[in-house]
Amino acid sequence: MNTIDAYEQEIMMQLVELPRVLKELEGKDIWLSKDEQSRAVITGSGDSYAAALAVERLSSFRIRCIDPYEFITIACNGDNYMQERSIIYIISVSGETRASIGAAKRAKDMGLKVVALTSNTTSRLANLADSIIELRFKRTGILTAGSIGFTTSLLVAASLVHTIDSSSIDIKRLFKLTDTSSIELKDFNYLVGDVLTYPITVYFSAKIYEVLGLKSQYCILEQFKHMQIFSLSLSSSDKVIILTDHGKILADGLLSNGIDAILIGYKHVINERNDGMEGINDTSRNGVSNYKTKDDVGSEYLSLASRFTDKLNVILYTTFMAQRVVLNNARIRGFNDCAFIINNGLLRLSSSLIY
Repeated sequence: MNTIDAYEQEIMMQLVELPRVLKELEGKDIWLSKDEQSRAVITGSGDSYAAALAVERLSSFRIRCIDPYEFITIACNGDNYMQERSIIYIISVSGETRASIGAAKRAKDMGLKVVALTSNTTSRLANLADSIIELRFKRTGILTAGSIGFTTSLLVAASLVHTIDSSSIDIKRLFKLTDTSSIELKDFNYLVGDVLTYPITVYFSAKIYEVLGLKSQYCILEQFKHMQIFSLSLSSSDKVIILTDHGKILADGLLSNGIDAILIGYKHVINERNDGMEGINDTSRNGVSNYKTKDDVGSEYLSLASRFTDKLNVILYTTFMAQRVVLNNARIRGFNDCAFIINNGLLRLSSSLIY
């Protein structure tokens, strides 16, 4: 099996594996109170960093995401920021990345509790950790770009923020909503996200780099309007993909200036549940619709659960969109193997720096 076929197979495995993961998470009580979240940091490298960023947003920034080397630097400098934190969650599928292990060692030196989220329970990270949350998922056994490892990490880490209701997250429905056939990537791709989808632009860029070997830049909406917008070319080499419901003016303006841009909104993916809640569009600060009970006197827990589930649905939908856009473009270009596999020199260099 070539690595593009393996990438596709692992993407499709999510349709079976992720509902199982969600069901298993329902029976686990690992979520943190608001106070506990405010004393936690979360980190990871590569795809795991994107997952950590998503969890930060799902927690309304109570859990703070930090790059592992930034954590080590801050810890070495004795920054007061870390004095407010008592626990660090480290996401690493392999459990063997140098930065994650370094962060774990530094955290233990500081007296922080270390929790490893990993699929390798005998790894160096797992051996350093005070406790382990195992990431269980099937894969092909072939080295390829990350998909199911990312989504499993994301869901398990998200369960730190709130209890998981598997009946409110229809993986197959979200996957079917991602029609990617008309989205053609270019030589340089700008991926623009809002406060919720920005982590997925990071993950999306990673897949463009790894699978296609194309140039890409992840951007947050407000900053794109101030900075990257001025680097756009009127040639056919640039593409702007906007992952937000708040980018219509930007998309229309780019198109009117001859820039290839596409807007991918997400309001339509929010799951309206039949549990006494009606679809009243109460737009929250982050732009994701919230739902109120009919008499608008629902409990705080019900409102919080609704917001959390809506956000998680949006993150999963945009993740599937990213995976399928990249896969479809690999097929269009006739790729048999991922770009990172083909370039042996850079792969060896990357591995020597990571592990």
